[in-house]
Amino acid sequence: MSSHVALQPVDLDPTREHLAALELRVAEREHELEALKVELQQLQSRYLAEVGVLYAELSTLEAAVTEAEVRAGLRPPPEEATGDPEGGAQPSLAPGCTNRSAPSDNLKRMFRDVAKAVHPDLALDEPARCRRHSLMAEANRAYAERDEDRLRLILRVWERSPESVLGDDPDAHRLRLRRRVAEMEEHFMALDAELADLRASAISRLKTKIDNARAQGWDLFAEMIRQVRSEIASAKVQLARVGSRARVSVRTEGTAQGPRRPRTS
Repeated sequence: MSSHVALQPVDLDPTREHLAALELRVAEREHELEALKVELQQLQSRYLAEVGVLYAELSTLEAAVTEAEVRAGLRPPPEEATGDPEGGAQPSLAPGCTNRSAPSDNLKRMFRDVAKAVHPDLALDEPARCRRHSLMAEANRAYAERDEDRLRLILRVWERSPESVLGDDPDAHRLRLRRRVAEMEEHFMALDAELADLRASAISRLKTKIDNARAQGWDLFAEMIRQVRSEIASAKVQLARVGSRARVSVRTEGTAQGPRRPRTS
């Protein structure tokens, strides 16, 4: 009878497995978000180059039509905008003056707490050192702007980060792992929110319409260009018609007044 070696189950850390799965999902979502950004940027550039210039021409023609109709008496002149006494610009400070107050004791204490917590000299490796440098730079800006709330937020975020856990014992490793999981979950939710906002944008909705039209066998982008060109042609005809009426009106008024007599010295 042959002997069989019993297979021992591998003791995998479920938190580490969860983190690996999260990192994969985050990487996929980042790739999806970046790809959509590139597609929308390309569509926006094409729209501005091919359709935007046409709309600019149409806007100029429509303004010219309005001006010609006002001159011809076909429409009243536009009302002049009146200034809003309550919405006027605030008086600017005189040169050399500033409204920045001296740093308070609370602000100084908060900055010292942040500096002691995130100082780059406490880093265990180069990535951690870069992270700490970035946070110190942000803290310096917050201090210069007298923003105590931002300093408090920097410290709070740091205290929840994996990098803030020091030590090489198993408890420290587990705590860093749990915080890394929480950090990745928050990052994934932020990516989801950014992706949702991007898909709800006007340029993204236009892309969806163009894609749907292409699936049905017609080119919505080309149709948009034809439509604007048609509106441009109509505006040119209207401008010429208003100009003709204005010239006829001027000739009629000149005839009704009779020929002018030459002035005598």
